[in-house]
Order: sequence, then structure tokens, then C-alpha cells
Amino acid sequence: MLFHTSYLDVKKREVDFKVWGIYTPLIIFFLFYYHSINFLVYSYSFGVSILIFYVFYRFSMMGGADLIAVFLVGLSNPVTYPLFFSKLSELGIEPIVFVLFTSLSILVVSVLNMAKYFKYTKGLPFSTRVILSMSAKRIKVKDFLNSSFLFPLTVVNDDGSSEMRTSFSIEEDDKEWREKYLKLVRDGRLTEDDYIWVAWGVPVIPFMLIGYLISLFIGLPFS
Repeated sequence: MLFHTSYLDVKKREVDFKVWGIYTPLIIFFLFYYHSINFLVYSYSFGVSILIFYVFYRFSMMGGADLIAVFLVGLSNPVTYPLFFSKLSELGIEPIVFVLFTSLSILVVSVLNMAKYFKYTKGLPFSTRVILSMSAKRIKVKDFLNSSFLFPLTVVNDDGSSEMRTSFSIEEDDKEWREKYLKLVRDGRLTEDDYIWVAWGVPVIPFMLIGYLISLFIGLPFS
């Protein structure tokens, strides 16, 4: 399921509800773990993981597909038997471990991005420098015009003035942004060699896949 939906997330940034319908029967695997899990541990783990992704979803930081993925993984795979620190994973802590390693995977990529782009943020407030360098990249306008799933954080107005923002809404259409910036280039408000900051519409499900695979090898080091 995660391999399939990760591919769709990367290619299209959306997963059709019919695809999730195909994988919904996987929740029957919960019955195999019914007698072995600690319901207090599992309920806490599953509830917290859903709550975290729901909050992100409500603030338009993640899509509905990401929330559905967490829900299905949490129900169909409440238990894992990792090679290291397996005790809590065998009791039902897997959903929150899955979310934890997913988040750590995203964090690692963000830190690497920060190491590459932080030097280009001089002159901005420190908090803005951190957010931009961790979540965005600096590219030429011509590269933006030939891109997909990139959203400008350097917002250029029709008169050529610009302003910075540090986030974008998942409801935005990247195609409309490209059309706007192409018009600005044609009107002489921008040149193709100008640099702008852009954020990538991050496909979260591939990071979930990485987080899940890690959870098969490492659990929480607590007992």
C-alpha cells in the first residue's frame, strides 16, 4: 500500500479515494493482533498519531491522503517485531513509532536543505532564515517556469514589487503560479535569471514509507 501510494503521491500529489478503498480490507489484520496488544498502549499510540496528523491536516499542512494513510497503517499494523527495542512495539506502540520515524525522516531532509540554503538568507530575521532554509530553495525564475509542484515564497506583484512569505496552502495551484510568473517575465517585471524562493509541495507518503521501514528494525528504546 505505501509503495503504491508513495508512487502516486510523487507523480500526482494526490491519491484517489478509490485506491484507498482497495486497501481498506487490510484493517482485517487487526484481528491477528487482538489478543496480543496492550489496549491502553495501543489506544494511546493510535489516538495520538491520528490527532497529530489531523491537526496538520486542519492547518492545511498535509492532505487528506496523508491522514487516511496513518489511519490505515495504524489499524492494519498495530504491532511490529523490530530487531532492536522491540518490547513496546510488540504491545501496540507501532502507530506512534511510525509517525515518529516519519517525522524524523522529514527533519533529516530539512536539515540537509538548511545546510545548503542558509547562507542565502542573510539580512532576514533569524526565524525567517531558519524556516526558509529548512523548507524552501532558491532557484532562477526560468527553472520555476519549467517545474512542477513548486510554490513561490517570493511573491512578485503585478507592479514588480515583491514580498516574502514562509508557507503556502495545499489548496494553491502550482500551474496558476507558473502562468502568473510567465506573464511577469513577458511584461518585463521579472527576468528568467532572477532568483526567487520556492517551496516544494512535499509528498508526505514516501516519508511514511521510510518511517514504516525503519520501524521494522528499530522500536522505542524504553521499557
